Amino acid sequence: MNKKSVTLVFLLLVWLGVDMACAQYQPEHYRVFSPDRKLVMGIQRHNDGLLTYTFAVNGEVLIKESPLGFRLESEETVPSSGWKIENVSDREVRNEWKPLWGKRAVVEDHFNELMIDLQNPASQPKWMQLVVRGYNDGFAFCYKIPEGEGQRVNVQSELTAYNFAGNYTAWFYNGENHNIGPEKLTETDGTRLPVMTVKAGDKHYMAIHEACLETGAPLVLQSKGGESLFSVASKPACLSPGYTSAWRVVLYGTTPGTLTDSHLLELLNPDPDPCYDFSWVKPGLAVWDWRINGAVWDGFTYGMSYPSWTRMVDFAAEQGFKYLVLDANWYGPEFESDSDPVKGEKAQDVQRLLGYGKQKGVGIWLYLNDVGGKKFPIEKTLKQYGEWGAAGVKYGFMSGTQEEKNQWTKKITELCAQNHLLVDFHDGPVHPYGQMRTWPNAVTREYCHAQLDGHHVFEPKTFVTTVFVNMVAGPVDMNNGMFDLRPGHTTRVDESQPVPSTLVSEAARTLITFSGVTILPDIPEYYRKYPALLNFLSTQKMPWKESRTLAGEIGEYIVMMRETDEAYLVGAATNESGRTIDLPLSFLEKGKYTVEVIEDGDDAHYLTNRESLKVATRQLTNNDKLTLKLAPGGGACLVIKKNPSMGGSEQATFPLVSPARKMKADIKVGGKNVEIDLFTDGGKVVTAKTLQFSLDENIMKGNWQVSCQKRESIDQTWHPIYGERSVVTDRYNEVALTLQSDKNRKEIVLYVRLYDEGLAFRYAFDKLDFWNRTVTDEKTQFLFQEDCKTWVTGMAQGAYSETKLSALRGAADRPQVIQVNNNCFVAIGEAALVDYSRMKLEKSETGFGVQSVLSGKVNLDMAGYQSPWRYVMVAGHPGKLVENNYFVLNLNEPNQIANTSWIKPGQVIREVTLTTAGSMACIDFAAENNIAYVLFDAGWYGAEEDAKSDATTVTIDSARSKGPLDLPRVIEYANSKGVGILVYVNKKALHQQLDEILPLYKKWGIKGVKYGFVNVGDQYATAWLHQAVRKAAKYELMVDIHDEYRPTGYSRTYPNLLTQEGIRGDEESPSLDQAIYTLYNRMICGAGDYTNCYFAERVTGKMGGRAAQLAKLVALYSPWQFVYWYDRPEKSPRRAGGAGSAESVIKTDAVTRFYNSIPTVWDETRFLEGEMGKYAVVARRSGSDWYVSMLNAGEQQQITLPFDFLKNKKGYTATLYYQASAKKKDVVDIKNIKLDNRNEVTIDLVGNSGCVLYLRQNISGQ
Repeated sequence: MNKKSVTLVFLLLVWLGVDMACAQYQPEHYRVFSPDRKLVMGIQRHNDGLLTYTFAVNGEVLIKESPLGFRLESEETVPSSGWKIENVSDREVRNEWKPLWGKRAVVEDHFNELMIDLQNPASQPKWMQLVVRGYNDGFAFCYKIPEGEGQRVNVQSELTAYNFAGNYTAWFYNGENHNIGPEKLTETDGTRLPVMTVKAGDKHYMAIHEACLETGAPLVLQSKGGESLFSVASKPACLSPGYTSAWRVVLYGTTPGTLTDSHLLELLNPDPDPCYDFSWVKPGLAVWDWRINGAVWDGFTYGMSYPSWTRMVDFAAEQGFKYLVLDANWYGPEFESDSDPVKGEKAQDVQRLLGYGKQKGVGIWLYLNDVGGKKFPIEKTLKQYGEWGAAGVKYGFMSGTQEEKNQWTKKITELCAQNHLLVDFHDGPVHPYGQMRTWPNAVTREYCHAQLDGHHVFEPKTFVTTVFVNMVAGPVDMNNGMFDLRPGHTTRVDESQPVPSTLVSEAARTLITFSGVTILPDIPEYYRKYPALLNFLSTQKMPWKESRTLAGEIGEYIVMMRETDEAYLVGAATNESGRTIDLPLSFLEKGKYTVEVIEDGDDAHYLTNRESLKVATRQLTNNDKLTLKLAPGGGACLVIKKNPSMGGSEQATFPLVSPARKMKADIKVGGKNVEIDLFTDGGKVVTAKTLQFSLDENIMKGNWQVSCQKRESIDQTWHPIYGERSVVTDRYNEVALTLQSDKNRKEIVLYVRLYDEGLAFRYAFDKLDFWNRTVTDEKTQFLFQEDCKTWVTGMAQGAYSETKLSALRGAADRPQVIQVNNNCFVAIGEAALVDYSRMKLEKSETGFGVQSVLSGKVNLDMAGYQSPWRYVMVAGHPGKLVENNYFVLNLNEPNQIANTSWIKPGQVIREVTLTTAGSMACIDFAAENNIAYVLFDAGWYGAEEDAKSDATTVTIDSARSKGPLDLPRVIEYANSKGVGILVYVNKKALHQQLDEILPLYKKWGIKGVKYGFVNVGDQYATAWLHQAVRKAAKYELMVDIHDEYRPTGYSRTYPNLLTQEGIRGDEESPSLDQAIYTLYNRMICGAGDYTNCYFAERVTGKMGGRAAQLAKLVALYSPWQFVYWYDRPEKSPRRAGGAGSAESVIKTDAVTRFYNSIPTVWDETRFLEGEMGKYAVVARRSGSDWYVSMLNAGEQQQITLPFDFLKNKKGYTATLYYQASAKKKDVVDIKNIKLDNRNEVTIDLVGNSGCVLYLRQNISGQ
């Protein structure tokens, strides 16, 4: 430990404002101020070595001299005489914390800190550090024992106490009962539980609690009657090296709302472990199956059963609520030890419900009682819930001492995090102490008297006390929001009492109560009875942007404001006394607002007339004041939305933010223009000028004005049948603006979605207004602020070139990547192109940018009166654009094929001889090498371009092979070997014979069809092609579309469309830099059939060699990977003449065995690093194995790869398949590397080459 001289200590104490006069007679004194210097904590070291502290506000002492430290079992006091202050240091810290969810989006973390190091060589422990932090809303201190210092010693008691300077008034937590208090401090005799909220006179409020409790018993306070001193009655079992106590916290404010709004407890907890990704944690409202049991509505009786559950899920989906909570006994009687929490009597129904909820975008919570949680292995139980797809766990009736419960709570929270489960602890849980910062999945707990506790409901005064006491500790699950307030409506005795509240107060309480999941207890029909209140509930879109207690007094009333991206919401509640509240709206930004005011009716009363309410809408500004009348036990609810300007040519702006606030879009409607400005943290990225249509009849006249806007937020995941990842996140905010012409009232709806990955918009045309109209042109512009670099190709199979926006020539295929700056790349493209004309991009007519150009006219009737999506993806690196390409899939409709078991990706080998003997040899090779399919390409039914060639017959094209080919025999043999047969059909036969060949091929046993040289671009060709995919699905035939077709995400809707070309593949012998351009550009839009030519001689030149071919197989994704295009197995006969007869012979060795083992679909994909056209490093995971592809089109370079993405702590063995610098391009070397997730590896990557690093997890014990 560092030691400073006495001189330095003296100077520091002077700086801290310490009075050093006569130091040998007076205690040493240190002070820690809050950043605003209003609060001060003084630390005194007395001559006997004891430490005490005081707390004052603006010079007024609120806590007078109070002890610090510990008393050991040996009766020694730590610190005491013999202990010396060895070092004193201080610092000021100013940070920001951006919680995933919470009371506000951004939290200031600003404090002054003092660290006092104490030493006593003769004591155990020998060292102790006191750390004190001063914030503007309180102070905190903790004790630390350094690592490696001293021995473990047992503790008799902690000496920390709070010696209040007056006989103040206090309130306390009291379990599942009404709070204790108001109580004078001198009236307390015995123990009390935190939070302890203290009112000191009329202008000071304090709350006593703790934060970041790692070990020891949770805080308990103790006082003797007649005294104002409260000591810490809980203690750690021992002091040992590395020990850190919980933070002892005194929150302070001039109003009680300051305590409720504080984040100090969370700030004293650490950030999450970086190995955890908590992006899946989503706060929100939930419905619940507990209180509804026995409720009857219109002949339907609710119960804790599947029919009721699905009814609740439907309601949640309808309202945008995120969850349904299943409570006790779904797996059997909860307190019986034989009730297995994964094999219970309703387990099958629950699993079925999880699937139903997933379809509806509603997560399902599962209840788990402590009996089942401890009788059965908790790790397996929670792992099973995670694998089922549950959203969270409600854990009830935890037993044990408080210290045991704290450790069990921590364990369950971590296990839930590992299995992507939220968690809610019920029935006397350990108090919150800020752990939601470290574990954001710990979204709430029942640290209160909830509405459905035991056999009693709480009174209005209990609610307005709890929010200033219990809720100071953290989120609480209070079960507010009862809308059926009558007695005797369910079969449960404890839920059948009349509720002492009003409807409006019940709704307001759902907002006032801070919780990561707000659980609504009643049946849907009662919420639908009151549409204004239901709208208030459904407008509560967490996470909150801002929260603020606007007014309130402990036990009297409260007014809470919470802000979303779309609205300000206000809830007010009072105790048994009615009151009138004047509420200034100064918390609003400047502007005009529409305020929906929901108040208690004039005759409302919490005992006699609970349902009475009134609703009014008012136009107000931030300079106005609202007068709210609250009935006894009542409340008020406000929904406040800013008014957009909508009239004439005046411009109105409609803001939209992405779910994680990474992007913002301003949609500007004014005159004839509708523009979308897209922003990131780095500033404005692009302006999209929309509605640039030409129609066959000029009906789009006048100025646009918004007649209606609808907003929606979606947060869901889905599991593709195959893909580049096993789970896809679909999370966006959407606004639908109904645009109406002020001349002829024609309407178009503009849908705008904002994801964290980018922007998308599409048009829906009013069917009556645009009946049978034709779009003749579309010139949607995407404009940038300067002349940017871009990469383009004029054809889907063309080569890429780099240019500037100002130098664009002709039309480029999409997606088109544009570099805005060094940290911003965008991709412009289209998604969900099904029956519309294809969009390409050309130089914009104005400014720096591109504009859309259609490949033909669009009949709106044929197009279903809606356009495809136009999108702008944004990322800091071009590789992230490809990594985020699920964005394109999300813009398409979900899977429409009910049974997908026949859709199977895999490697494919082309049979090059078109002979029976060659086919048999090829099938044997495929079976031996795990190759799933054999393809018969052009020539098997005749000359492909000859319109007379009949694709219902096997007629070999003599220009390609002399045959013979007995295809039925070949198919039969392939089936016996577990190998599928694919066939190629040219567009000529497709157009003439599609409806004939598809059922025939199904009958033959063919597994899929490669559509060749198809027509693309115009509306008819587009619609016909996607119909041909749908028809193939009818006969369980998979499809590969070749030549100029590029995907727009239709494989999500019809996953039998496994892959497509639209890519410059190995048939064109592209240089390696072109392959890398292809990776960064073409692969954004989806799978690409690249026809890897591993053994062909052509690959050993500019294409980078065989090591690069290996790397491309990993990097360039296709569910069907064509792995040997010009290559035949060694046992296959050589063709005697015919086009392309100079095929290579496949030589089997360790490298080809690895090549044939490379998966074609993946569970996870990451782009690690790279540069456009120069090099790329892509990591893909299949199961627990990782494949890292590296491609280098430039000179030899070193690439250092940190393997922090290997989350499992077990070691990995890596095998590197690479091009040695001194060897020919047709040679691939192999070497093994040992590593784990803490390692990084440096690889010498040969120029114009590639390599693959294959990582497999070590077997336990290796």
